Amino acid sequence: MQIHVARNSTQLGVFAPEEIIAGLQSGRFLASDLAWRDGMPAWTPLGDWAEFRGAGVPPSPGVSAASAPVVSTIPWEQGKSLGSFFATVKLAIVNPAALATGRFAFGDWLIFCYVALAISLPFQAVRLAFAPDPGRSVAEFLQGFSSPTIQALAEQMLKAPPTPMGVTIVSTIISLAFAPLFYAFFALLHWVGQRVFRIQVSVERTAAATLLATGVLILLMAPFQLLAFNFGAQMVISSVFFIPALVVYFRCFGAATGVSPWKQFGISSFVWFVLCCCCCAAPLVAVASAGSIATLR
Repeated sequence: MQIHVARNSTQLGVFAPEEIIAGLQSGRFLASDLAWRDGMPAWTPLGDWAEFRGAGVPPSPGVSAASAPVVSTIPWEQGKSLGSFFATVKLAIVNPAALATGRFAFGDWLIFCYVALAISLPFQAVRLAFAPDPGRSVAEFLQGFSSPTIQALAEQMLKAPPTPMGVTIVSTIISLAFAPLFYAFFALLHWVGQRVFRIQVSVERTAAATLLATGVLILLMAPFQLLAFNFGAQMVISSVFFIPALVVYFRCFGAATGVSPWKQFGISSFVWFVLCCCCCAAPLVAVASAGSIATLR
């Protein structure tokens, strides 16, 4: 399991045990450097780790996690303000490795996600003002296809009565209010996926890291709400920024959980594959089986 190492409250990185042993022998790491891995209650000097004493490293005299705690270098965990919010977003994009020093208490990052949603509200308001009925922009986009079936569908969508503005506003507010809890639910599913692959990251850290990465994406993607009046433009922009958005998300999420971004991406893909099988394939099989039974009767 990867180990986080810090010196004087500065994150040195995340390393495998073999790298730390070699670093202690070469002088790259000191016995007084503090280290932590998932499952430990506190940061502990490397010299006090039993697994590193065999490398000839003496115990660190007079240093303990209680007397020299590691302070998180994440601005949001040092103080809650708009300045620390934007500083954390910048840190997550520019230097995600620094996220490894975080405590990642669920409540802190739930607030972070709500702040990101609050900042996106003006963009949501502009979208509602200029495109109160998203279905219409979709229908206008479908009209550009030559297929008679698609065009007929577009005409039906255009003939449908628009959703009342009041209903749209209320549904938008409700969705924004419950969105972070929805993200936390999927973080729980991701944690189950981590356990399947024997990756030991706590539920709280997984959920907090999910809220951090999602909050960063919400802020970055908020301006694209202004394109709601043109579904075609939304599709083009989404396709262009899809891969960069994935890179930003999993770099943040991987650094915060101390797991390789590629591993976290693979686990996420596995979880969504299972969900698709359960939500889509299983009902289809059930319907097909029921039809077969009815035919036999």
